[in-house]
Amino acid sequence: MVSPIYLKMNLASDIHELPPILEINLVLTIVFFVFTLLLISLILYLRVHKNIANRRKEKLDLLLIDFINNYLFNEEFNKVKEMAVFKKRQLKTSLDKRVAISQILVFAENLKGESSAVIQEIFLGLGLYHFLISDLKKNAWFKKAKALFVFYQLNIKIPMSLVEPSINSSRNELRQQAFLYLLHSSTENPLGFLDKINTPLTLWEQIYIKNALKSYKGNTPDFSRWIDHKFPSVAIFCMKMIADYDQFEHIPLLLKLLNHENPEIRQQAILSLRDMEISETLEVLLEVLIDNFPNENIVLKQEILKTIGKIGLEKHLQAVAPFINKEDGILKVELQRLDRYFNPKSSKIENTNYTNNLQSDTINMSHGT
Repeated sequence: MVSPIYLKMNLASDIHELPPILEINLVLTIVFFVFTLLLISLILYLRVHKNIANRRKEKLDLLLIDFINNYLFNEEFNKVKEMAVFKKRQLKTSLDKRVAISQILVFAENLKGESSAVIQEIFLGLGLYHFLISDLKKNAWFKKAKALFVFYQLNIKIPMSLVEPSINSSRNELRQQAFLYLLHSSTENPLGFLDKINTPLTLWEQIYIKNALKSYKGNTPDFSRWIDHKFPSVAIFCMKMIADYDQFEHIPLLLKLLNHENPEIRQQAILSLRDMEISETLEVLLEVLIDNFPNENIVLKQEILKTIGKIGLEKHLQAVAPFINKEDGILKVELQRLDRYFNPKSSKIENTNYTNNLQSDTINMSHGT
C-alpha cells in the first residue's frame, strides 16, 4: 500500500513540474474551492443557529406570557417560588434575557396603574435590572440605548452616573434615549441636561424633547433659563417652547432678541412673537421690524413681510416697500401679494385694466395683420 506522505510528495512534485501559468491556476483553484467550502459551511451554520434561536424565542415567548399572566391574575400562584424557578430554568443566556425584556415591554405598554407596578416587580425579580445595568457599563452604544429605553419605558430609577455620559455621545440615537430618560425621571428640572451638553441640539433631538415634554407630568420648565445658552440651537428651541407654552412673561426678552447678533436667533424671535400675537406688544414688534428691515438678509425680510401680513396694516407695508429692490424677486412677489391683500378692490381694478389693455392690444394686432 502506498503511503499518504508519498502521495503528497508526488502531488507536490507533479505540481511543480507544471508550467508556471498552470501551476498558478491550479493553486488558485484549490484556494477558491477551499474558501467556497468554508463560506458554505459558515452560511449553513448561521442558518441552523438562527433557526434554533427562533424556535427558542417562540417557545420562551409562550412560557413568559403564561408566567406573567399567572403572576398578574392567578391568586394561587406562588410568586416567590415560581419566580426563582423560572429565572433559573428559562433565563440562562443573554438571548433568553433579551426575549424576556421584550415581552415585558409588551405587557408594560398595555397595562397601567397597579398592573404596571407588578410588571416592574417581575422585571426586577427576574434579575433583568442588573443585566441591563451591565449593558450600560459596556462600550456598545446600541446596548446602552436599548437599556435606557427599557428603563425609561418601565419608569425604573438608575444611577445618574450611568446616564449622564450618554448625553454627549457621538451617536445621536444614544443621546436621544439619554435625553428622554433624564427628562421623564426628573421631578423638578426636566431639561437640566441642557446645561451639560457639549454639542448643539439636532432638529430630531428637538422634536424628541418637544414630544417628550407633552407627556411630562411635572411642572412646565421656565424655558427662558436657556435663552443665553452657548449653542444657538438650544436657545432657538427654548424660544419655540416659550411660544408653544404661552409663557407671555418672556415677551420682553423675545423683543430684545430681535436685535441679537445671530440672524437665526432674530428669525426665531420673529416667529415666536408672531405666533403669540399679544396685542399690547404688536406695535412695538412692528416698529422694531420696520427699523431692522433695510439691514436684514432676504430670509428675515421675508419673515418680516409675513408678519406684517398677519398682524400689521397697510402703513407698515408702505414703510418697508422702498427698501425692496427690483432684483429681489421673492420679496417683490410677497410685496405684491400683500398689496392685493390690503387693497383687494384696487387690485381688482388694476387686473381688469390690465386684461382690457391686453385684449385691446390683441385686437389691434389682428387688425394690423
